Amino acid sequence: MAEPIDIAREPLPPLSVLEREWRALEAEVGRGFFLSWAWIGTWLATLPPPIAPFLLRARRGSETVGLAIGVEREAARGKLPGTRALYLNATGDPALDAIYIEHNGFLCLGSAERAVLAALATWFARGARDFGALHLPGIANATRPGKLPDERREVAGFAIDLARVAAAGDLAAALGGGARQQLRRALRSYEQRGPLSLVEAGSTGEALEFFAALKELHIASWQRRRRRHAFVAPYFEQFHRALIEREFSRGGIQLLKIASGDRAIGYLYNFRRGGIVYSYQSGFDDGQRGLSPGVVSHALAIAHNAAGGARLYDFLAGANRLKKNFSTLSYTLVWQVLRQPRLDHRLRAAARSIARGIGRRSNPPR
Repeated sequence: MAEPIDIAREPLPPLSVLEREWRALEAEVGRGFFLSWAWIGTWLATLPPPIAPFLLRARRGSETVGLAIGVEREAARGKLPGTRALYLNATGDPALDAIYIEHNGFLCLGSAERAVLAALATWFARGARDFGALHLPGIANATRPGKLPDERREVAGFAIDLARVAAAGDLAAALGGGARQQLRRALRSYEQRGPLSLVEAGSTGEALEFFAALKELHIASWQRRRRRHAFVAPYFEQFHRALIEREFSRGGIQLLKIASGDRAIGYLYNFRRGGIVYSYQSGFDDGQRGLSPGVVSHALAIAHNAAGGARLYDFLAGANRLKKNFSTLSYTLVWQVLRQPRLDHRLRAAARSIARGIGRRSNPPR
């Protein structure tokens, strides 16, 4: 019978020391971009004071089987006393968590992920009672909370099997009928204005130029629709410029420019790891009716990465028509919060229930 997994909280070592251990474990267990040192190391290097992260180590006997970062935050809840909350690879500050980690968890073998998260829940319940809540944002597998109250928000993610695209020889041929027609119409609309092209940034400097152009188009598009854009929080741009500067030369960052003739119609900012391309952020020149720069840009990016030997193009969490039309598979990510079974938490739950009841009485259905 395998030894149980134990969780220990440790002071964060110097980043150069942690990097060596993290990269060594990363090479052994694999996992995705968001748990790589590229993401975690950049995050730790750019977090402002007074954020004070610590190390969470998962051990089986004397062997380290997983690593993660914890951050504690004082969270005021209305008029009730504040409680400290623990966040996994996040801070609890919306302005800092605007970078939006996904495929989160411990850096560990995928086969051990459920066991490690279960051990974390046990540690939280028995040995971390100073914390009122444990936040697990963007994890692939919700952990079983035992007797702990928990809250969950599930978000669908979408991806396309690039081997299927490569085998078909053409993205349109790999799609269903409706999506195929939509793509061909979108391509024809742009081809009438000039030949379509895709350029991948070849240097850190060019990647930063593409990122700046993406920012301009992204903000204009979202402001045109009167919606909040990704660059509202200054840390978002600070983090990603640092990520590009630190990691582009290692091959984990992809910036693409898509053009029709001499006019850029879109920029894509992707991550790459283990044969997976993560479609993280975009900026499109989408002010003209009847044109679909997002459809065309992603189509060219998918074909480009399929030809380059990647195996999966991951659209990440969140549903829209493009993702659903292009995807060949879907998955679920979970934003889970575990809570200690304490009186203040039960009072808050009761207050929420009463508020919902009052709302239903004062706002009857029509």
